[in-house]
Amino acid sequence: MDYLITIIVPNYNHSNFLEERLTSIFNQTYQNFEVILLDDASTDNSVSILEHYKSHPKVSHSVFNKTNSGSPFKQWEKGLELARGNYIWIAESDDSCSSEFLESLVVKLKPELALIFCESLVINTNGEKIKRNDWADSLDKDRWKLGYYNSGTNEIEKYLRYKNFIPNASAVIFSKSIASKIKFPENMYYCGDWYIWIELCRLGDIAFVNKTLNYFRKHNATTREVKSFSEELTRFKEYNLVIKRNSTRIERFLNRKKYYWIVDEWLKKSKKTKYADAIKIIMPTTLYLTFIRKYLTYKLKRK
Repeated sequence: MDYLITIIVPNYNHSNFLEERLTSIFNQTYQNFEVILLDDASTDNSVSILEHYKSHPKVSHSVFNKTNSGSPFKQWEKGLELARGNYIWIAESDDSCSSEFLESLVVKLKPELALIFCESLVINTNGEKIKRNDWADSLDKDRWKLGYYNSGTNEIEKYLRYKNFIPNASAVIFSKSIASKIKFPENMYYCGDWYIWIELCRLGDIAFVNKTLNYFRKHNATTREVKSFSEELTRFKEYNLVIKRNSTRIERFLNRKKYYWIVDEWLKKSKKTKYADAIKIIMPTTLYLTFIRKYLTYKLKRK
């Protein structure tokens, strides 16, 4: 079926990458799409670049905020409200992709599918290819070697509630009709995508295309890079909210090893902090106690 795809490009201070991003979109081999350009009060010259593309025949809306919304997921929701397409692609403004991205995913779409995603390749600031994104491998190193379909509820139970194995929203196309039934987490900044993927999978199926079609750019301004201490505390607070929403205390205890990536991540970020600051972290009790043990062991070895 010839689905109309709405491509939402939410931008904030990514002027250095915008032209590459938009070129990768307009050069898609699958051309049944509209583009919605959003800017969240950028302080660089993003708006002047986006203004140049406003008259492009594929651009249906251009909305430039005068004040920052405070959450990227408010921008997602704004784009969704304007969208005419059957499916949504959040093409983040600092990423890029293969010209066959849409064509390769659209051919796999089914009415019951809530979302479909592909393999991602990490690129640097200059667009140089670095490596396959291996973020999901700690859950199951073999699962993403082949493409698959799965029920959304099974995917949540077995994998998605333990870790956001989709590290980059630009790799995903999701159903507009299903997305319109969920509430977007406007109070989240870091983990709203994880929250949204789970909510979508509650209402439909999921598919994976084992082709490297999405190019996930890592640079100093990405949300995955090191932030201030207070910002990192916020990130982990959001991890905690998603985990507790999707598991019971008993389930978290029985499956605690599947969450150890959180412990290891905070241990890495807090090694140079004082104990009084390190213990401010919010995470499920089982994980918190494991972190304290590992943190104290590390500090004792350093003495």
